Amino acid sequence: MARGRPSKKGLIAETALALFQVLGYQATSIDQVVLEAGVSKPTVYSNYPSKLLLWQEVLRQIIERSESVLSDTLDTLKANDVGFYDGWRAIWLAWIATPDRLAVYRIHWGESHKLTEQEHVYFEQFESLLSCQLRHWMTRHNIASEHFFVLNAVSKEALLMPAVTQRDGECEDFVQLIQKLV
Repeated sequence: MARGRPSKKGLIAETALALFQVLGYQATSIDQVVLEAGVSKPTVYSNYPSKLLLWQEVLRQIIERSESVLSDTLDTLKANDVGFYDGWRAIWLAWIATPDRLAVYRIHWGESHKLTEQEHVYFEQFESLLSCQLRHWMTRHNIASEHFFVLNAVSKEALLMPAVTQRDGECEDFVQLIQKLV
């Protein structure tokens, strides 16, 4: 195969993503990516000169996929005329439903000392996808924007944190809880 072909490059990125999901950034090595992807080390390095650049590519792909998922989720909620509270919960559940997004949080929060300013910029972009969709949902339902901070903070604690830390279950009365906040 020719050097830098998208199929090899994509395979390397997907393999790295799987390893990052399980091991995190620091514990994932290029040697592991080489072994798991079944490619040579020069192939990896010709496509991604460093592990950090490989993580950046993986992060860009996660952002791209996440944007599509959130857009589809919002379209479905609108088409089904879902109420504000159930829709808010559904958006959050769609967000936390995949190991790749949870890996982004684990790596950013737990291993940020290994990352550069560029990864922090990508993380802000990543989180802004969710924030924008949530704010759009609030606007659609005429919920005042001053409620965003509290709703978002409670949602992170009740839904995101248990998923990221792999604790059991979500807050049982989540919808009732956010109803009280608005």
